[in-house]
Amino acid sequence: MALRPQSARPRPRVDADATTSPTPRYEHNPGWGLRDLPPVEPGEPQRSPIERLRDGLPNLLRAAAVVLVLAAAAEALIYALLVVNLEDPISRPMQIAAETAVWITGLAAVALMVACLGGVAGWLIDERKNAYADHGQADPRSRRQLMLGLWVPVLNLFWPVAFFRELLGRRDDLLPVHTRKRLWWLWFGWLGVNGLVVVGVLVRIFSQSLVWQANAVVLVIISNLVSAAFAGALWWTITRLFAREAPATAPTRWLAAV
Repeated sequence: MALRPQSARPRPRVDADATTSPTPRYEHNPGWGLRDLPPVEPGEPQRSPIERLRDGLPNLLRAAAVVLVLAAAAEALIYALLVVNLEDPISRPMQIAAETAVWITGLAAVALMVACLGGVAGWLIDERKNAYADHGQADPRSRRQLMLGLWVPVLNLFWPVAFFRELLGRRDDLLPVHTRKRLWWLWFGWLGVNGLVVVGVLVRIFSQSLVWQANAVVLVIISNLVSAAFAGALWWTITRLFAREAPATAPTRWLAAV
């Protein structure tokens, strides 16, 4: 057998990269574009300010009642200082402290009452929508009409009672006679609150003598206490009178083998 000479034989192939560079490797397991991302949790829908006030309405009403009682106490301190001032002058620090308490509680009461009005508007809109939907109907009053009836002065003295009576007519789970009486009492309280506020403001503006200033303070005290009672009554109406009962769960049955 003839063999090639050594010089004619081809040299064996040598992979240059194998000798000059290290073995390629990955620092981590490659994903190759198929990485499983964690599921994205659906975010909660954004709620409007009216809806947030509606959800917090019971707490707002309780807070308003407490602040109104504190405002009445601050006004009572002013009245006591006015009575004392008839005989002996009061100190400047005492006057500043009493006036500061009146301003703080008064502004807080106004802010809470405005928030409560917004919460009542949201609650009434939602409650009427559900009540009419139970009968397969749509609320005949628009959202704008309900808001105007609750917020516009003079109109909000009469329209709310109509809104609540229409709601009562669509709530088959309520006793109509009993609930209607409670609504009438609530409406009379609403008229009384507004009447006392108007009279108290007018007396305070036009009072000239110290005696009439003291009388104006007494009216404000009564107005704050009546407003606190009204806030409590409204809280009871929404959370108790018009509360929808949760559906009863099926009773648990136990089977005994005999």
